Amino acid sequence: MERCTSPLVSIIVPTHNRPEFLEKTLVSILNQSYKMIEVLVISNGINDRNKAVVENLNNPKLRYFHQENSGGPASPRNYGIREAKGKYLAFCDDDDLWMPEKLYKQVKALEEHAEYGLCYTKMIRFDEKNEWSVPHEGKRSTFESILYVNTIPISSVVILKSLVDLYGGFSESKMVGTSEDYEFLLRHAIKSKYYFLDDFLIKYWSGKNRTTAIDSGRRIKDCISYLKGVLGCYLLNKNIGFSRIIKPAFFQIKECLKSIAYIILTKYKLIKISRECHD
Repeated sequence: MERCTSPLVSIIVPTHNRPEFLEKTLVSILNQSYKMIEVLVISNGINDRNKAVVENLNNPKLRYFHQENSGGPASPRNYGIREAKGKYLAFCDDDDLWMPEKLYKQVKALEEHAEYGLCYTKMIRFDEKNEWSVPHEGKRSTFESILYVNTIPISSVVILKSLVDLYGGFSESKMVGTSEDYEFLLRHAIKSKYYFLDDFLIKYWSGKNRTTAIDSGRRIKDCISYLKGVLGCYLLNKNIGFSRIIKPAFFQIKECLKSIAYIILTKYKLIKISRECHD
């Protein structure tokens, strides 16, 4: 792809209160082999440390904005969409990392296949010590498959801005809760074709500092909250049709109940082991 014909990609990075992660994320973005980029960092809540990270990197491709804390990434992502100037939009959470060839390969794919409006890739999970992949997460997704399980990491997505302008950004409705990226992908899957790059081009942070609950009570609440959010995504997307969401809805309910049962059984076993140790 010749540089003179390379379209601008606007990369939107919502962040809250993890400046040490944010710096690593931004460095991985700035190290892309594809150079026609602008990086919009949206601080979700005024945070001088976030601003300092951007200023210390001292790169003209970085643009910094802040807003009052909205409680989730949907609002700062939408803020970035409004400010974006590129032909394409890309999203990256503030604790994920990109491989150097990610954008080059995705823009090339979309420029060569105009019938596709969105491109996504496979991901590698990582934590403090290890890296690993999950087999079912690396398969090509269809609209029917993501009705059941979303295997498209939002940090891998590159999408035409014209599509987002036409069909909307991320839902800030309480109906979807923390599943705003899932609702976004469902809505756009109805309207456009997805191009799958069978390549590990992002690293998805799955370590201790991710906002994951530890105590069983909170984990159960999170399961229920997630279920409500997913069902809200179905209901909000009226173009899907009620008949198409019945089976996926029952599947989500079943999976939630299985998770809750596992949490309760695990807690019971731990309590039993603890008591036996003290007897």
